[in-house]
Amino acid sequence: MKGKMLLAGLVMAALSAGSLVAQVYVEFMPPMKRGNRPYTMLPTGAGTTVYTANDFVTTPNPDPDDGFVVAQLPFPFEFNGTLYNYIAINVNGFIMFIDNPSVPLGLVGMHIATRLFDGQQFPRNVVAPFWGDHYMRVGPPSQPQYMTSQVLTRQVSVGGRDAFCIEWRNLNINDETVPSSVGNFQVFLYRQTQIVGNFQGDIEFAYGAIGGNPNTTQQTVVTRNASVGLKGSSPQGDWINGLEFGGNVDIARTSTRLTNLWPPSGATDTTIVFEAIPRIRLDVWGDGDADFSQAPGARHAGRPQNIFVTANDALTILRAVATGIPLDSLYRRPAFKGDVDHNGRYYYSTRNYNNTADTPRYRREIRTRSLVYTDDLPNDNSLDIRSLYFYVNAYDAALIMHYLGGRVPELPWLIDSVVPAGKLAYERARTFDLRTSEAVAIGNALRVPIYLDGDNPGPLSIAFDAGVPIERVELAVQENTLALAHGSRVAIAGSVNASANEPVAWITIPNTVESLRLHDIEFNGERQGDKLVHIATYEPKDVLITATPNPFSASTVIAVTVPERGVYSVSIYNAQGMRVATLAQGMMEKGTLPLSWNGTDERGVSLPSGTYFCRLEGSGIGYVVAKVVVER
Repeated sequence: MKGKMLLAGLVMAALSAGSLVAQVYVEFMPPMKRGNRPYTMLPTGAGTTVYTANDFVTTPNPDPDDGFVVAQLPFPFEFNGTLYNYIAINVNGFIMFIDNPSVPLGLVGMHIATRLFDGQQFPRNVVAPFWGDHYMRVGPPSQPQYMTSQVLTRQVSVGGRDAFCIEWRNLNINDETVPSSVGNFQVFLYRQTQIVGNFQGDIEFAYGAIGGNPNTTQQTVVTRNASVGLKGSSPQGDWINGLEFGGNVDIARTSTRLTNLWPPSGATDTTIVFEAIPRIRLDVWGDGDADFSQAPGARHAGRPQNIFVTANDALTILRAVATGIPLDSLYRRPAFKGDVDHNGRYYYSTRNYNNTADTPRYRREIRTRSLVYTDDLPNDNSLDIRSLYFYVNAYDAALIMHYLGGRVPELPWLIDSVVPAGKLAYERARTFDLRTSEAVAIGNALRVPIYLDGDNPGPLSIAFDAGVPIERVELAVQENTLALAHGSRVAIAGSVNASANEPVAWITIPNTVESLRLHDIEFNGERQGDKLVHIATYEPKDVLITATPNPFSASTVIAVTVPERGVYSVSIYNAQGMRVATLAQGMMEKGTLPLSWNGTDERGVSLPSGTYFCRLEGSGIGYVVAKVVVER
């Protein structure tokens, strides 16, 4: 089980990398074959329910072509994040999990096998061992050329495991005009027993004989153009193709291949198995456990919130923001747990603003805060609450850090005030700025401070994409604050009383940049428009710095030429941007000033070999930097 849970985590990471939102292929592993499982027909005695052609309906009339029959499961089964007690068994070789057996299903396109691979709402939550255009036959005497078709259900034990089996027997498959086109196949739904309170079990497909109709001399069996696999309810390409056995989830979730073989598993003693990745039923929306450390078997299992919420939860969220790889957005998954301020719900709508007509599908966010994730849902009849998704931002990470600092009593945090501010609305910074006038040139890079436009007591989050590589991001206050840079993205979150008079952080960017256009900006949980920031650097042509010799081992003479009398400083910085020595500071006359440096720091300690930077600044010249190399 531990191995399966670890593999589940790897699957989740792989899916998140593609910003995917569909569900079924994060609930089950890609299909695999299981041998030594000879096909065994269900007995027809006590304990078996037998359905014939006249039992299949599309309300209110019998329909042996596209009809269904409702069966009650002997145990609850979880699929797509929901517990089910009923299934609808369809003539066309699939079952569908349903909530209420008394509600008409209104199914359309049930005979179209490629519906397994589209985003249509119906059929949904499908398990399809052999989905095609099939027909239930009454058989002799009214249909003398055909075999009598049946669907049988029974609770069985397979290798000591409890399962519910659905069997299509002597079904007229894929071409109703061909009496000899007959197939037999089964679905097994296994009861989950390993995780207390979880009901998501494995699913298995088994395949028996085809053909063999004694009532006709024809021998043709049409096995082409049927689909095999699982389908969820999301409109985002939510399926697993049961014909892709390589173990590659990306192939299984995108392949639209149909079967051209019988049996699809390769042999009648070989089955197709979808191993469940059991969901951990931790239903508290926004309790801050983004890394699932309270899950059964994890390091904080059964512990209180002040133990299972750690800085790693904030780091998990911040890493997702910085990398642009979102946390898994599904119900009960990391984004559901990490949305501590309850404003991160969204879904995909196919209705217009007043819910009167279909429109192209678009993402609709629910920004209102609610105690329960099903509250405050909009009037949109394309919305299925099982297709609600969740996202986090840097402000969720900031609130977690605020909680860890003892400044909010518990998570989720829904009140529009933040302890210790003490009122629903309090003045705080509204945005941030990059002060390029205070940028420091260090080698081939610029170190630019980030300031707020006001004081900010409490949680603070800043996230943006600078459009240029960010070499590093550094914090002014390390305590209760985290910062990450990845590529061109920056994410900062923490709990700190920040002042408008001091930088909260610095970013290091290439010194070839003339301007920055910041986009994808989020500040304290609110999205903001783009910012255009000009890099104010000024290097007069008549200002020079030269070092002779360079490189050097014992000492070098650094000649600094200034354009006019004024106050200047000459300092040495290491490659990390830290000042290690000051060679001169104060009033300097116009002209060239020779300064000797023996490669030591402020305390007279010899510095190691490497590249250093001499920086001249002051009296309106901005700054000038030259490289100096120490070779011991």
